[in-house]
Amino acid sequence: MPTSFSFTAALLAGLFTVSAVNAQTVDSATRREADNTKANATDRNADSSTPLDQSNDKDAMDVTADIRRAVLADTSLSTSAHNIKIITNGNVVTLRGSVESADEKKRIESLATKSATGKQVRNEISIAR
Repeated sequence: MPTSFSFTAALLAGLFTVSAVNAQTVDSATRREADNTKANATDRNADSSTPLDQSNDKDAMDVTADIRRAVLADTSLSTSAHNIKIITNGNVVTLRGSVESADEKKRIESLATKSATGKQVRNEISIAR
């Protein structure tokens, strides 16, 4: 009996793994894979906000989480847009990364402004070319 249970559990685990991998496959005909290599180079600039600048203050963490949830909930945004950096420190929220269009850049800023009531939103998002 334990052997049949172990086999069934292993089979189910394998099926879930295949499903997860298939769900993450990017259709190259309609979307590009996320690539932040060039954008990450700007993290070396001392004047740039990086995820290390994220405050551990409860309010800042809540604001960042609210913005992230809003961005991920918007299924019209690309994978690159879903992966932008959101850094909240004090009364400033900084958005960084690369998106596919000006519309995505504007949409993310709008979502951030709505979620970060009373905070300044600095939109440093670039548009991939």
